[in-house]
Amino acid sequence: MTGTQVRKARTTLGRMWGLERPLTAAELGRILRFKRRDPGATVLAWENGDSVPGPVSLAIELMLAGAMPPKLGDTVRGYKGNL
Repeated sequence: MTGTQVRKARTTLGRMWGLERPLTAAELGRILRFKRRDPGATVLAWENGDSVPGPVSLAIELMLAGAMPPKLGDTVRGYKGNL
């Protein structure tokens, strides 16, 4: 998965989950359970050319295929759970 694909995935997932906006980098980082002070920093690094790890790529692909991460309402601003 490339950085451009990660950026497009944030847009697609936001639409899929009824947000009417892309996921923020920080939201995707929290969904992926990054514990850093800024969970979006790694996501932005991927989008700017860093290598996306295989397990992360798989997790994003599974979400794009319809898998729902647990406790999405706790990590994504505005998610209402109405899919």
